[in-house]
Amino acid sequence: MKKQLSTFFILLIFFFIGTKASFAGWVWTGETSWVDPDQLTRDTTDQRYKYAVTLMIEREYISAIGIFKSIIKDNPGTELAEESQLNIAKTYFLVGDYKNSFRAYEQMIEKDPATRRLPEILDKEFKVGVSQMERDENGAIKVFERIIERNPLGFIAADSQVKIAECYYQLRQFDQAEDSFMSVMETYPNSEWVPYAQFRIPYCKLSNIRVQERNYDLLSKSRDGFEVYLANNPQGALVGATNEIISEIDTKLAEREYETGMFYLRRKRPDAGFIYFESVTTNYPNTEWAAMAADKIKMLKKVGAIR
Repeated sequence: MKKQLSTFFILLIFFFIGTKASFAGWVWTGETSWVDPDQLTRDTTDQRYKYAVTLMIEREYISAIGIFKSIIKDNPGTELAEESQLNIAKTYFLVGDYKNSFRAYEQMIEKDPATRRLPEILDKEFKVGVSQMERDENGAIKVFERIIERNPLGFIAADSQVKIAECYYQLRQFDQAEDSFMSVMETYPNSEWVPYAQFRIPYCKLSNIRVQERNYDLLSKSRDGFEVYLANNPQGALVGATNEIISEIDTKLAEREYETGMFYLRRKRPDAGFIYFESVTTNYPNTEWAAMAADKIKMLKKVGAIR
């Protein structure tokens, strides 16, 4: 009995090993279910299409694109040609060739500007642009601009405008980034992105200051912009960050006012120095410079330099 069982299990093991080996090269797709690519017949257009899909899954991208292109050439205007074009774009995307992926999607719109699949195609182009932002911001800007051009009030137009602004910011082109965020507010006033744009506009100014070093006029305008955000979004998600930034700006502005006051003291102009010290205590009372300015005012009064 034990010998019979041993023989049975040995046969069972060989069965599973043989089954596993026979299915090793099989792939699954929605169009074909489980198939062995090498066993697929390729006599009809439909069969060639299914074979190309399996090649995509097996990462034989160049071969897959070649077959999809031949299907389009031999069957223009058909549903399989349309699906093949979509798969060409998808394949380019999978290999990281975002420029050719975008071109492939654009070719579909150029062939049929009123295509029922326009929202789907634009959504895929948006994903291309987002991925392209990591290595080629200028190329991504062109993608997002084209999406807006194709459907300026569409469901991802505002999203695309935000991404354009973020691309400019990544490129450290802060003026262009600010203008692009302003376009979000002006063109899409009802968009959920408006509060974010209100925050990013003064943030772009603040970033510009770091490039221009001590541009205090721009610093003041940046602060005003953050105050606008707080006024319009008292419960906004960025309130905490905004208050921290305003505090940092106040410290910088207070330092400038205090140093100006000290400049006038060295010039023996205590009256002018007093004006700046008083400005620090009045406008920036929560900064460390306010206490220092208050001490200077007391000193000036004590020596009779001011009344």
